[in-house]
Amino acid sequence: MSEIIENGKDIITVEADGTISVGDGGSKKPVNRKDMVKNVAIAFLSVMLLLTFFSNTIMNYSLPQVAAQQISGGSISPQIRGTGTIEAEDPYNVTLKETRKVSGVAVKEGQHVEIGDVLFYLEDNESEELKNAKKELDSAKLEYEKSLFSGNVPDDVISRVRSGNTVSFDAYQLKLKEANNTYDAAKAVSDAATKTVQYLEKLKSHDGNEISYNTASYEYENALANYEIAKIDNSDMSADQKAEAKRQWELTLSDNQRETKELSTYKGQLDTSYDQKLLEAKENATAAEKALKEAEDSKTKLLTSINTEIALCNQRDNIKELNEKIAKLEEESVGASVKSPVTGLVSQINKAAGESISADETVAVIQIDGKDMTTSFSVTNTQAQKLHVGDVAKPQNAWMFSDNFKATLTSIKNDKTDPSGKKMLTFKIDSTEVTPGQSIALSIGERAVDYDMVVPNSAIKTGSTGNYVLVVSSKSSPLGNRYIAHKVEATVIAKDDNYTAINAAVNGDEYVITTSTKPVEAGEQVRLANN
Repeated sequence: MSEIIENGKDIITVEADGTISVGDGGSKKPVNRKDMVKNVAIAFLSVMLLLTFFSNTIMNYSLPQVAAQQISGGSISPQIRGTGTIEAEDPYNVTLKETRKVSGVAVKEGQHVEIGDVLFYLEDNESEELKNAKKELDSAKLEYEKSLFSGNVPDDVISRVRSGNTVSFDAYQLKLKEANNTYDAAKAVSDAATKTVQYLEKLKSHDGNEISYNTASYEYENALANYEIAKIDNSDMSADQKAEAKRQWELTLSDNQRETKELSTYKGQLDTSYDQKLLEAKENATAAEKALKEAEDSKTKLLTSINTEIALCNQRDNIKELNEKIAKLEEESVGASVKSPVTGLVSQINKAAGESISADETVAVIQIDGKDMTTSFSVTNTQAQKLHVGDVAKPQNAWMFSDNFKATLTSIKNDKTDPSGKKMLTFKIDSTEVTPGQSIALSIGERAVDYDMVVPNSAIKTGSTGNYVLVVSSKSSPLGNRYIAHKVEATVIAKDDNYTAINAAVNGDEYVITTSTKPVEAGEQVRLANN
C-alpha cells in the first residue's frame, strides 16, 4: 500500500517498502531518504533562526523607549520670577479746573504726543463751576443788600461797610473794653446802693426791736408792781406799813411809765429818721439801677453793632471773592479742547466721548519723555541675597518683546507687608513696547555656580524615600546589548529652569533616563531611543 502526499504541483509517494518518489503520477522520480532528512533539518533550523531573530526584534519594540543623557559637570543659574505693574516715574496727570463734557477723544493709549497736541474735544458750553459761581454771586448780593438795609443797622455802620472800610479788631476790642468798664462801674454802684437799702432796713428793724424789747420789759415791771400792790392790800400789815410799801411800788410804776413814754417818743423819731434815710437810699438805688440798665443796653447795642458790621463786611468781602473767582474761571476756561502740556507717551485715557469731566479729575496720564518706568515685586530674603543692584532681568514671555527690552534691578528693600521675611525688588524698565499700568512678568537669574554632576530636570524622579535618578547600564548577549534601568538615590543641591545639580553614588559619567514612552521601574529592561 502506498501513501500519497501533495506538495504544491508535485506529488510525493511513499511506497510500502519505504521508497519515496516525486512526480505527478505519470512520471515519478525516486528520492534518497537521507537527503530528505537533511532537507527537513535545514528547513527547521532556518525556521528557528528566523523565529529567534524576529522574537528579539518584537521584544525590543515592546520595551519602554527611553532617552538618556550623560551626567556631566556644569553650571546652575536658578531663576527668580515675579510679576508687577509698570508705573511711571512722576507721570503727568492731565486735569481740568472745571466740569465739562467730552465730545471726542483725539488720541489713543500708547500714542506719543507733543506739547499742544489735542487730547480731547469738549462741548462749547460754560462749565458747571462758572454757572454755579454766577448763581452764588447773585444770591450773595441779594442777601447782602437785604441785611444792609434791614432797618436794624446803624447809619454809620452802613456808611463804613458801603465805602469798603473795615474797623480793625483792635478798635472793636477798645470799644468793647470801654463799654465793659462802664457797665462794671454802674453795676458796682447799683450793688452798693441796693446793699445800703438792705442795711438800713435791717438796722431800722433791729433798733425798733430793741425799743420794743425795753418797752416790754417796763410793762413787765409795771405788771409786777401792780401785783405787789394788790398783795399789800390783802396783807396783815398796818395802814402805815401798807401806805409806805405802796408808795415804793407806785414810784416804780411812775418811773416805768415815764421811760415807756420816752421810748415811744424815741421810736417815732427813729422811724422818721430811718424812713428819710431809706427814701434817699432807695432813690440812689433806683438811679444806680437805671444807670446800670443804660450801660447794659449800650453794651448790647455795641455788641450788636460790631457783630452786624463784621457780618456785613464778610458778605461784602465774599461778593468780592466771588467776582474774582468768576474772573479767574473765565480766564482759565479751556475753550473747546484739552491740549497736552507736555511731550510724552499717553499711558492712560480716562474719558470717552459723551462723558463728563469733573473739576480736578484726571482725564489722561502722560509718561513724560526722559522719565523712567519702574515695576516691583516681592521675593524671599533667601532669593534676594543672591541678587545685586544692576542685575538685568528678562521678560518671562521673551518672544513677545524685542531685544531692546531691558529691565535693570535698581533697589532691594524690605517688603513693608513682611519686613522680616521678604524683600521688594524694583526694576527700571527701558522699552517702548510697554506702558504704565501694564502687567509685566520678569525672571532674573542668580549668579551661575559650577557643579560636578548636573542632569536635566526631567531626570529627577521623586519616590517615597526622596529624589532619585534612573541610570542606564548595558549587558552584552548573543543577540546584542541589553539596557537595564537602575535606581540611584540623589540629593538635589541646586536647580534652575533646565538643569539640576545632584549628589549621588555614581562615577559621574553614567547616562540617566530623561524621558520614556511609558513608566520605567528599577531593574526593568529598556530600549534606547537611538537604537
